Amino acid sequence: MSRPTLPQAADRHAARSGSSDLARRLQSARKLLVIDSGGLGDHIHSLPALWLLRQNNADAALHVLGGHGLFGAMTPWIDHVWPYARRGLQADLRWIARLRAERYDAALVLTSSNHAAAIGGLCGAPLRLARRADANKRWWWQPWLHTRIVEQPFHRMPMYRQRWQMLKDLGLQGSAPEFRVEIAATARRAAGIDADDDGRYLHLSANATDDRRDLPIAQQAGLWNALHARFPTYRIAVSADATARGRSKLQALLQQIEFVPWRVFDGTLDIAGFASVVQGAAAHVGPDSGGLHIARVAGTRSVSWFRQNHHLPNWFPDDPERHQAFIAPESRDDGLHGLDNETLIEAVARALASRASASEA
Repeated sequence: MSRPTLPQAADRHAARSGSSDLARRLQSARKLLVIDSGGLGDHIHSLPALWLLRQNNADAALHVLGGHGLFGAMTPWIDHVWPYARRGLQADLRWIARLRAERYDAALVLTSSNHAAAIGGLCGAPLRLARRADANKRWWWQPWLHTRIVEQPFHRMPMYRQRWQMLKDLGLQGSAPEFRVEIAATARRAAGIDADDDGRYLHLSANATDDRRDLPIAQQAGLWNALHARFPTYRIAVSADATARGRSKLQALLQQIEFVPWRVFDGTLDIAGFASVVQGAAAHVGPDSGGLHIARVAGTRSVSWFRQNHHLPNWFPDDPERHQAFIAPESRDDGLHGLDNETLIEAVARALASRASASEA
């Protein structure tokens, strides 16, 4: 059996015509399903594409399948969120049956996950769109489940721009990507941060999802100590994710630092609360993790560190004036190596100075 191919150069005119038709169908759909089964960073990078859909179809019932808590109270322009969690074949078959019962007019898979593409391809919508997977994944089977496979290159610009551009190329109208979220100050008030505290603390993230993306414990503890000493007028709030690994990493850091943090959140914050805490900070400091991407949508300056890999262009910040990021020369099992703390501390100093200048202006 021959494998289907994507449109070639000779078919560009037909592809453009087809894109216009797809745009009209998306703009007139009564009920839209978007599938984003990735992590928190994925969800954040999907926001501009989702908002572009909403801008182009204000009346559609917009539903999103995604389970990390970002969609919902922070995105009231999304009508319904399916809190998906991957729990095996039987659970996925139940999800597919539930989605088919909704009778969607169109379904769009934003991530390049084959798993997400399978769910979208079987959801029953007459218009089913998926993005061609990255080169390291098999995609040839996807055209058998979807009415259109959309080509959008990876590794050339940040993921949020890729997903937004994918819809623009289909013919949807929009001027620039937007992170449209509502972050409530009341969430950080409930976490013990008063209005007078806003802008007077640094938020430090304890961990990423993998030791190879973190600084070694001793270095990170040294960084926290140095930040506390260098910026004594700023309080220190620290947090970790709600996993056993995250809490363990935070406890190890707390045992090695030489001060008592002003606020400690050991996985107790939900996504809305976490976003609110980051929003109130003068700067966010931490690894390549959800906190970095939250800082973007919260409007908070950030300093972060990354490990080198071929996916880096998809996630590396593209606004160095507000989000300074550094690539460590080496990644080992115990963490990143070759990135000195003084570089990070000076970056935090620049972030705070930039924030002060913007406030004065």
